[in-house]
Amino acid sequence: MEKTLKENLVVGQETDPITRPVKYRRTILESNARLWMICVLLASDMLGLFIAILVALQVWHLPGVTLDSYYREIFVLLAIILIVAFGRKGLYPAIGLNYADELREIVSSSSFAFLIVIGVTFLLKTTSIYSRLSLLIIWTLCQVLIPVSRYAVRRLLIALHLWGEPVALIGDLHKNLELVEYFKINLHLGLRPVALLQDEYFSGGSSESGPLVSISQIQDYACSMSLNTALVVVTDLNSLDLLVDRYRFVFQRVILIKGQNGSYTLNSLKSLDLSGILGLQVMNNLLNFWAQVLKRAIDILGSILGILLTFPFLVLIALFIKVDSPGSVFYRQRRISRNGNVFGLIKFRTMYQNADQILADKLDSDLAFRQEWDHYQKLRRDPRITRAGHWLRRFSLDELPQLWNVLVGEMSLVGPRPIMVDQRELYGDSYKEYIHVSPGMTGLWQVSGRNDTSFSRRAELDSEYIQRWSVWLDIFIILKTFKIVLWQQGVY
Repeated sequence: MEKTLKENLVVGQETDPITRPVKYRRTILESNARLWMICVLLASDMLGLFIAILVALQVWHLPGVTLDSYYREIFVLLAIILIVAFGRKGLYPAIGLNYADELREIVSSSSFAFLIVIGVTFLLKTTSIYSRLSLLIIWTLCQVLIPVSRYAVRRLLIALHLWGEPVALIGDLHKNLELVEYFKINLHLGLRPVALLQDEYFSGGSSESGPLVSISQIQDYACSMSLNTALVVVTDLNSLDLLVDRYRFVFQRVILIKGQNGSYTLNSLKSLDLSGILGLQVMNNLLNFWAQVLKRAIDILGSILGILLTFPFLVLIALFIKVDSPGSVFYRQRRISRNGNVFGLIKFRTMYQNADQILADKLDSDLAFRQEWDHYQKLRRDPRITRAGHWLRRFSLDELPQLWNVLVGEMSLVGPRPIMVDQRELYGDSYKEYIHVSPGMTGLWQVSGRNDTSFSRRAELDSEYIQRWSVWLDIFIILKTFKIVLWQQGVY
């Protein structure tokens, strides 16, 4: 992978003193990437709003499928307010926004826009014309249609290799190949590295890691390729002033980035202007009392609704398990919860009664199984699983009883994967972070590969979730969980 990336992004020192992409061609779209990305998202948002209004009018039994003249006015007013509100929140073109933050800004901005419209109808005394129920339906539909339309359009353009602003990544050629790969995988962020440059000013004069370029060469290259944005890798926070001064007259936008190295504590960093003094504020959402209250309220409401809606189905599953193999319907397993407390995680039984002995015999007799177990703490062809168990695990139905664990406060709908008592040592230093939150029915690792993810990567993703936690991240993970389950990604 490293060799391929290097060949695609850089050329050796003998052929060109400036590192440049081999197959990159300047086009009108690439030169004006932000402009047309804004137009695409704007059109997507207006389509979502238009569909929401049409549906709301039909629900309200208004005649015809065309908009009444009064509602054409409300559509125009809503469209203008939404565009302004979205623009102020950086949703055009939403470059650098992850899905969770984008969802938060869409919901907050659109809610604010609808409050303004309702206020205008009261001031103009037109509440008899505009149905408050229809406005409520429009607002509700917008919370779904606008994010979905944005997601669909973005994924389509990514598949067509049209999404993303071409940027230059300035930093060490070898050390930052992983960052290049990260942005290429996460193209929804809208940043597409097309060249990796190593500035001689910050290299100490050493060219061991690749060809060096001067600031004038970087400027000429950026101008010739119409690159307006640079990602500059920060290795020392004391060099921020130097970095900003060096590149702010070369690129229209300079984005300072830092490799994670296993830590995500700076992800919520917010800059403050303290009357000429730069302040960097780091929020710990886990200490926010009201955020925790909201998370618990969502857990209670979600678990109650989940139990009520799935109860008939749960009865059928219980009968299926009972007929398929001897043993109890439910299975309790000791797991570690918040503050290190041990609780009994409830699942539908998917294994034979003598599962532990079956596993021990298989690991002793098969070296490949032993290596797979040591790496993943799971087996792709697990001999312990029953016929019913394979079907239940395929659609994650075996985990539905955990709704009770959520209701009684032992778990959360979203959180780190509840670890077994004997896996505590495998978490290492991450364990002290793990016990600060309740484990979840779903979580970041489940939507990032599920069973295809190694145990060490799962522990890293759990740590990332804890450090980045927000209610909006929970909502995003819940939505993505449905997609993962329906598409059956990483299931075995």
